[in-house]
Amino acid sequence: MVKENKKLDLNKVRDIIFRNIDIIIDYFDIEHNRDGDNIFMCCPIHEGSDNPNGLSISTARKQWRCWTRGCHEHYGTDVFAFIRGVIEKREGKASFSDALSLVCKLYNINSDQCVLQEEKHHESELRAMVNIFNREIEEDEYCSFDRIKTSGVSKYFEARRFSPTTLKYFGIEDCNDKRSKMYQRSIIPVHSSDGTQIGFIARSTKDYILPKYIYSEGFKKSQHLYNHHRAIKSGLDRSCLFIVEGQGDVWRLYEAGVENCIGLFGRDISRHQQSKLLKSGITTLVILTDNDQSGRESKVNIKRNLSRMFDLRFPKMTKKDIGEMPKEQIEVDILQQLKGLY
Repeated sequence: MVKENKKLDLNKVRDIIFRNIDIIIDYFDIEHNRDGDNIFMCCPIHEGSDNPNGLSISTARKQWRCWTRGCHEHYGTDVFAFIRGVIEKREGKASFSDALSLVCKLYNINSDQCVLQEEKHHESELRAMVNIFNREIEEDEYCSFDRIKTSGVSKYFEARRFSPTTLKYFGIEDCNDKRSKMYQRSIIPVHSSDGTQIGFIARSTKDYILPKYIYSEGFKKSQHLYNHHRAIKSGLDRSCLFIVEGQGDVWRLYEAGVENCIGLFGRDISRHQQSKLLKSGITTLVILTDNDQSGRESKVNIKRNLSRMFDLRFPKMTKKDIGEMPKEQIEVDILQQLKGLY
């Protein structure tokens, strides 16, 4: 075991794991298969996992992804986060220290192998990493709905190629107030069907800040449809609504000229959201959930639950999600199939 007063170089520990990752996979007794640099398995973290390709580990990038439920968004994509997630699923609440201790035991890691040689140079970076992994993520990931001082712009989403005009229209701004709990987060207002702001989503602007999304206290994703108050007038004019997963998908379609678009706040459509759609007077739904395993499952569920009540359209997509596509590509690849519906 590593002495407590020694500072481990997590990069070296990570390298040791990936020299023989089968050790940790066999320890957890996880059935898996390989395809080149990728390892596939049913996700061992969330309930009801039965897709043998639902989770992948890239041995080249040393990262993992849960493609069906997005478990990596809660824990992080690092291998230590994967190990922590599996421990937590099987044994209850777990920390980064639990994951690291298990790794050191299984791989017989000692201080001579992995102690930092240039301690001053690496100390602050290591401390930051350990703090991130040790941080206890609240189960509900909510915060109080207080007034947040924002910058008036969102440099984060501008860097993701959304136009300032679009971000202003949807009210997206970054929080740069170092005194705020929302510091280094981009604030996305959410509204009820009548246009009253009922909360916000705070999206981290740095990959190492977890959880990636925080919701304001009292906001229940399953009871609302993002952008419904703006989209419904245009939707009723055309008797059609476009349905996507995320807020960025709504913004990108808006840039491509689609004003009648709503977001589900995720891949699943709840009974409450279905009820809102049924009462809206809309007859046609264009389904543009993500082009991945999770998004395809969403399409199947929507077709199963809503095909008797709506005319459903499922346009082909060439990218993982709408938010990644330039508006010009959306116009050519998708909207040409849907003339008259937007």
